[in-house]
Amino acid sequence: MKPEFSSSTRIYSRLGALSDAAQILRGFSVSRVMLVADGGLDRLGLLETILDRAQVQDLIVGKALIDVNPSPNQAVSASVEARALGAEAVLAVGGGSGLSAAKAVALLMTNDAGITDLAGQDRAEHPPVPTVAVPTTAGSGSEVSNALVLHELGQTREIVIRGDGYEPVAAVLDATVLRGLPRAPLVFAALDALTHALEALWSRGRSLFTDACALHSASEIIEVLPAAVSGQANGTNARGENDETLQRLLEAASLANIACGNSGLALVHALSSSPAVDLPHGRQNGILLPQIAQFNREILSAEGQELVDRLPELYDLIEFDSRLDLGPAQVELMIKASRGHVFRQNNARESTDEELRGLLRWASESSTEVP
Repeated sequence: MKPEFSSSTRIYSRLGALSDAAQILRGFSVSRVMLVADGGLDRLGLLETILDRAQVQDLIVGKALIDVNPSPNQAVSASVEARALGAEAVLAVGGGSGLSAAKAVALLMTNDAGITDLAGQDRAEHPPVPTVAVPTTAGSGSEVSNALVLHELGQTREIVIRGDGYEPVAAVLDATVLRGLPRAPLVFAALDALTHALEALWSRGRSLFTDACALHSASEIIEVLPAAVSGQANGTNARGENDETLQRLLEAASLANIACGNSGLALVHALSSSPAVDLPHGRQNGILLPQIAQFNREILSAEGQELVDRLPELYDLIEFDSRLDLGPAQVELMIKASRGHVFRQNNARESTDEELRGLLRWASESSTEVP
């Protein structure tokens, strides 16, 4: 990893910030916007509510609804439509899937290239059109990331595209959009964010700056996630009575991505990079995290070790089942995907395939403790 630290996305973070979205878009001198959003929001009837509150309907000229684990074809189709409509910017609304797809669309709107030709680092000839991101989960942190992930079955690994300037120009962090979030995406997204923070601590690319972001964001997530999960169960989230907790969680998720975006990710994400393992990304990372955290514990600072030691209690409080329900063939696919992966190479403690088999076998048989 290069010894650099940067975060270029302009962050608008407060309860009610969603109402500023139209003004933010117009501030980038655009008047025709392509909406790229998670399809689940539309099916739940939440997307129109978000757009009404954002007051952006008069700017939107086209809409692309994205599946979980978006494919390259979805991004290409949306970019073709956006170009045909003369869109000048992208409004991204959703979790990690929707935001990743939106960043791919923004790149394809300015680059005459196949999506796989852009895979890797800094492959695009031109910067993307401006993208304003509205995360609707507190997890991926994709709203502040210059990387995007697409999924194509039959491939050993996900398609990862990363580059300077690929990040959204602005992120709107308004936790009121999390009020109706069901339990599963709330928990899975938060554990993905926690993985981002902790992996930054055991990556070879870590620094004083990434440690500061990672330690604070991980501590915040561990502290507030149980209250956020309880609020979903007892209705205080839905009634808007738990907004401050949700805002802390949302901001911590973005901060965690700023940490890992500069340090690089590590072994958990290397193992979870196989499209053939059909588990929600956040759930898969949440399952792997306790095992890999214990594997790396000995190389962490005292502060990092204390965070790792808090994982079992956290998982008990949020009642997260961390058993890995996969057969030997899928375990081998995960290990295969990790071989030679930059994230595995970035893990400060080296690992053998046999060590990983042991960790994955233990995750299949146990909960949050490893031998």
